Amino acid sequence: MIADVRLFRHGASVGSRVAPHVWAFVLAGSAPRRGPAALKRALERATRLAPANRVVAIVSRDSARACAEVLAETPDVATIMQPAYRGSAAELFLPVLLVARRDPDAVILALRAVLVGARPRTTRAPDGLVEPGSPLEGYEELSLLAVRRFVYETPRGLCARDLLAPAALAARARALVALGRRYIPEVLETLEPLEGVADALEATLLCEAVYECMPYASLSREFLERVPDLAVLPVPDALLDVGDAVAHLAS
Repeated sequence: MIADVRLFRHGASVGSRVAPHVWAFVLAGSAPRRGPAALKRALERATRLAPANRVVAIVSRDSARACAEVLAETPDVATIMQPAYRGSAAELFLPVLLVARRDPDAVILALRAVLVGARPRTTRAPDGLVEPGSPLEGYEELSLLAVRRFVYETPRGLCARDLLAPAALAARARALVALGRRYIPEVLETLEPLEGVADALEATLLCEAVYECMPYASLSREFLERVPDLAVLPVPDALLDVGDAVAHLAS
């Protein structure tokens, strides 16, 4: 098993429901610098958005020790430990593939384990900040804004208040997998051997081998920048503990 993860350990039939399941993934990132406090807050948000048995924390071996105490406080939350951090794309798509195989219509909410505020407190961000554009045509009533571009270092003429720090991503599992296969096929092809063995004893050894070949890719640079119909939903001050902005992908 991959860090004792049993995503479907409660045995519910994925075809017997009317409404789709909501899964919340907490992306802990590469290293303890984000801190257990950020992970704890993200897990608290996640368990308000989805049942604990459909919340998954994704950590790397480098960050696992620093996160161990927080994870022990949420025993119903599954944990996936990556052998190494190979970017936020693999961090997201490993659990997405595992869920999509059994529950393709599930709604995925991916939350970053970061301490967020009303606006980004820095003009530099390795994972990217969003410069929002005009309201998305046809979705004006939902307050969705088109994504004008991702910014990794604020150019002259822009300041932090002009940008949004993406704190979450929402999409159906089926749509995410289809987009991933189209725009970052090398990541999904590398992960494919793990799709059917997440609960098997050999999964940990296989995961080690898979990650030795894993290309490094970030969600923003290698994936989201290539996706059409990407929109962002700015979160008002009253909802700040959910995050600055939620990115939506076409379903």
